Amino acid sequence: NCGIKSVSLVHPSMLELRDFEQAQGPVLLLTSKDDPELNEEFAVVKAKPFGQLSYQERYNDRIHGFCGARGDFSDPDVVRDVNRVIQLTAGFFR
Repeated sequence: NCGIKSVSLVHPSMLELRDFEQAQGPVLLLTSKDDPELNEEFAVVKAKPFGQLSYQERYNDRIHGFCGARGDFSDPDVVRDVNRVIQLTAGFFR
């Protein structure tokens, strides 16, 4: 146990089923169209005692990295989705 109680994964990469099996707290999973869907992996988290505190949302119109350096912040739709990710993440850790 490393002391991490929950995680937010924004357009994640290089995750494996094992990562979800080893989760010891709630997971916020926010993926883009370029990321694996991870639905089966996320179901493992949802089946855990803290699963009801976990949440998943997919951004099918967004590229991997849209919340960071690859985001087109001149596009109001991207800005809207980035703000949603920020709100979800802030709310998740309250």
